[in-house]
Amino acid sequence: MIQIFITVITAALILPLAYFQFKETPLPKRMLIAGSIVAAALVSAFLQMLEFAFYIPLLAIVAISMIGAIVYAKIDEMEKAEKRRIADERKEKRQKAVHVETGSLEENAAPVKAERSLYDEPVQEKKSFAMQTIGVGGEER
Repeated sequence: MIQIFITVITAALILPLAYFQFKETPLPKRMLIAGSIVAAALVSAFLQMLEFAFYIPLLAIVAISMIGAIVYAKIDEMEKAEKRRIADERKEKRQKAVHVETGSLEENAAPVKAERSLYDEPVQEKKSFAMQTIGVGGEER
């Protein structure tokens, strides 16, 4: 009976501390941490009441702490994915807006062919020599 009383007192201390001390952490994460601590304490007190061996309540505390840590990591991962998705959407909107605004005349104009002058030298064709026309097999192409 005293173990349950101590567990309730501990929960009464942990919840306000978790709520008021860690202001920079979002509320769902704070309550998840505090809730997993309280749940671990309640389960371990219940297992001690049933007079199991001392290591069973310790294993229960570790298991509940691990479950709380996994849930915390999943919440954190979902928040980061949401932030990344929002950032990508903003980047796409910004790129679309910038692409439309920065179109210049030079980019939109058709390519101009260079005019050929009478004074330009004629372009010489590449001549093939006799040895270049014979392939590896010894036959001419």
